[in-house]
Amino acid sequence: MAQLPDRIKKMTEKFSRLQYFLVAVLLHVIIFFMVWTLVIFPAFNPPKDEFQKSYLPPSTPPPPPPQQTQAVQVPTHTVAPITPTITSPSATPTFTVPLPDFTHETTPDNVTEKMTQQVKAPSKGIPSLRLVKIMETEKMWGRDENNIRESQSDPRNVVAKFPVYMALLQNDDWYCNIHLVDGKIDTGSVPNLVAKIVEWSHNNIKAEVVPEPLVIAGPDLMAKRPPFIFFTGHKDFVLTDQEIANLRDYLQVGGAIWGDSALAGRGSRFDVAFRREMKRVVPDPDKNFEPVGMDDPIFQKSWYNITAIPPGMNYYAEPMEHLDIDGKLAILYTPDDYSDMMDMRILPGDTTQLLPYHGMPPHTLYTEFDFWYRHNIFYRNFNIEPCLAVQKLAMNIVGYMLVRFDNDLLLTP
Repeated sequence: MAQLPDRIKKMTEKFSRLQYFLVAVLLHVIIFFMVWTLVIFPAFNPPKDEFQKSYLPPSTPPPPPPQQTQAVQVPTHTVAPITPTITSPSATPTFTVPLPDFTHETTPDNVTEKMTQQVKAPSKGIPSLRLVKIMETEKMWGRDENNIRESQSDPRNVVAKFPVYMALLQNDDWYCNIHLVDGKIDTGSVPNLVAKIVEWSHNNIKAEVVPEPLVIAGPDLMAKRPPFIFFTGHKDFVLTDQEIANLRDYLQVGGAIWGDSALAGRGSRFDVAFRREMKRVVPDPDKNFEPVGMDDPIFQKSWYNITAIPPGMNYYAEPMEHLDIDGKLAILYTPDDYSDMMDMRILPGDTTQLLPYHGMPPHTLYTEFDFWYRHNIFYRNFNIEPCLAVQKLAMNIVGYMLVRFDNDLLLTP
């Protein structure tokens, strides 16, 4: 009887194990059916509207869709007959489907019209009527068509003869770097420069300073039409309405204005006045003074190849500036007081010494005694080497003013 409890105990243990097993099986079956009916990855059904708005990140706006063009559908069975047409020009195509007209789709009539207008649009340049007046002016400088053609816009090939005028400005010391005798120009900066131009050009350019300063409001400006008129001084000045009108007409027929501040540096009285008054002469709001680049023909294509701005009085080396009309130089401004640097007397053919002030023989070249006496105090940089460099640049400037219209004049009928 003792074995019966043991057997019942063993059966009970087996049954209990079987019960755990059945429970485990039942649990697995339940889990299986739950997982089987669960949708882990739902089917992708894109929305019918606003696809990009729903599926693109909101922080980055979608790129604009490409422009819709009408698709040209060409039947596939017509491709094969193209080959005989290409290989044998004389053969006639076997297909009857006409080729689509791509011209209408790719280049609409309005686009074609605009393209034609752009091609036929006249190029910007000097008006022909103005070129006729400029040609008349250059003849007054002693230049003719042959010299314009043969010079090839190179001042070294120019043959000319013309007057040079100092502009008489009311309420300004326009005479500050020249010597006057009875109100007439005797010697000084501009006469010195003109003498060097005649010398260095081997008399091909025969310029002459007119002793009387030019009254801008009078008739002489348009009657004489010099290549340029020279403005300088220290003070403020205001041009009259008549002077403005005369200067404007003078620039239109090929003249030029060269302004040089005798008080070097920006912001001086003359600097402010010259810029202001020249904007009255050329009132176009789109035209302003701009620096002259070192690649300009003034520096690169003339008697002297200049690679840097020559320092002026007191070592100022601001860039030259220009204001153009029809893309051509009309007004040149040198803010570094080159006029006082040109006041140095340099002997013809000599670049190393100066004549003494006392006992100076009569000559067009002239050095003001005060400049030389105070050249290391009030007039720093007033030495022969920098003054010579300034005069070489000034000669290049005058040469460029003579040839700046040559290419345009050659194209004039």
